[in-house]
Amino acid sequence: MKKKNDNVKKNTSNKQKKKQKIIDIPINDTGISDDDLIDLVNNLPGEELNEDTDKGIDIVNSHNEKVNEERKERIYEKQNEEIEEDNNVRHRIRPVLIAFILVIIIAIFYVVFEYGPIFGINIIKNDGISEDKKIDIITSEDDIYDMYNQELLVYSNNVVSTYNSYCQKTWSYDLAENFVPTIYTYNEYMVIANNSNGLIYMFENKKEMFSKKIDGIIQDVYIDEYGNIAVEYSTTGYKKIIGVYDRNGREKFNAYLSSTTIIDIKMIENCTKLLVAQADSNSFSIGVTLNIVDSTKENDNISELCRFDNNLLYDMNIQGQNAIVLLNNKISKVNLINGNVSDIKVFDDSQLLFVSIYDNYYTCCSKELNNQDKYIVTTTQYNGTNISTLEVENSPKSLYGRNLLNYFLYQNYLQVINKWGIEVKKIPIDILPKDIVIFNNEKSVGLIYTNKIYIVNL
Repeated sequence: MKKKNDNVKKNTSNKQKKKQKIIDIPINDTGISDDDLIDLVNNLPGEELNEDTDKGIDIVNSHNEKVNEERKERIYEKQNEEIEEDNNVRHRIRPVLIAFILVIIIAIFYVVFEYGPIFGINIIKNDGISEDKKIDIITSEDDIYDMYNQELLVYSNNVVSTYNSYCQKTWSYDLAENFVPTIYTYNEYMVIANNSNGLIYMFENKKEMFSKKIDGIIQDVYIDEYGNIAVEYSTTGYKKIIGVYDRNGREKFNAYLSSTTIIDIKMIENCTKLLVAQADSNSFSIGVTLNIVDSTKENDNISELCRFDNNLLYDMNIQGQNAIVLLNNKISKVNLINGNVSDIKVFDDSQLLFVSIYDNYYTCCSKELNNQDKYIVTTTQYNGTNISTLEVENSPKSLYGRNLLNYFLYQNYLQVINKWGIEVKKIPIDILPKDIVIFNNEKSVGLIYTNKIYIVNL
C-alpha cells in the first residue's frame, strides 16, 4: 500500500514536472503549432521524459534561432533593397532637380536682361554717350536711318547696312544700280524701291526674296506683319493704282482709286481688304475719307467707310474690328464693319504738345492747365482707363515712341519713360541729334549726328 502511494506520488510529481516544462517552452515564433508540440512531448517514453523533454526544448530553441536568423536576413535584405531603391530614386531625381533649377535661373536672368531695362533694371551699367559706342560714317543728304529686324539700319553711299547694339556691323547690301532708294521696313521685312523706274527689292530676315518691276512710278509702299506689300503707283493711263503682293512677290489683286492723295493704307482681313485713308479737299474744307477696298467683290469693290471734315490725319492703326485714327484735334475709333465713329479723346489744341497712338493705348504730353511752366505726360487706354500720369518740368523738343517706351528729347538730355510712368533713364547730351532711331526691342537708341552715330543702351 505504501509502495503504491509512493508510486502515485512519483507519477504525480513527474506529471507536474512535465506540465511545468511544457508551460516554460516558448511555443510562439517556432513555426510549429501548439498541439503538435504538446503531442511531441507527451509521446516521449515515460522513464526518459526529463531527458527527452530537454532535447525537445533544445530542438525548439534551435528551430527558433534558425527562424530568427532567417527573419533577420530577410529584414536586412529588404532594408538594403529599400535603401538601394531610395538611392536609385535620388540619383534619378537629382539630375532632374539640378536641370530644373538651372532652367529657373536662366529664365530669371533672361527676363531681367530682356525686360529689366524697360523698368529701369540694368545688369550692365550704361552711363550714356560714349566714344566706345560710336559708328563713323560719311553722311550725305540722301542718307536713310531706320530700324530693321531689331537693328539699326543705315543707308549711305549706295550701301545698306545694319548694326547691333554694340556698334558692330552685322549685314550690308550693295545696290546693283546707282540710285537714291526709298526704304520701307516692318520687323523682319524690308522693301528697297527705285521709285523712278518701278523696281522693288523684297527682303526677309536680311535675305533677298525677290525683285519685281512695277509698270509705273512708285509713290509709296506699305508692308504688313505677314510680309504682304501694297504698292501705290501711277501710270499714264490711270493715275492711282494699288498693287497688292504676297511675301513671295505673287500678285494678289489690284485696286484703282481716284487721284486724290493717299495718306495711309492698312491691309486687313488676311490681306483681302484694304483700309485706305485719302485726303479729301474742295474749295471750302479739307478732310479725310476712309475707304474700304474689298478684293472679294468683282464690281463696286470700293466703298466709303466714313469721313472726317476739317481734319488732318497723322496716324492710323488697326485694333480688332476697329481703326484707331489720330487726327489733328482728337483720337477716334472707327468700326470697320459699319463705319460708326466714336471719339476716344478730344484735345485742347492750346495745351497739347505731342501725342502718339499704340496698339491699345495712347500717350500725350500737354501743358498743365493751372501752371503753364509744368507739363503732364499721361498714358491712357482706349477705353479711358488711366495707366499713368507723370509731371515733367520742361517742354520736350520731340517725342519718339514705341510700344512700351517713350523717348522725350530735350535740349540737353534724352528722357526715357515707360508706359507706366516710370523714368527708365535720363541720357545727357551736348548737342541735339538730327535724328533718333529706336531699336533692339526698344532697349537701344541711335543718336544720329553728322558723320557719326552714337548708340546708347538702357
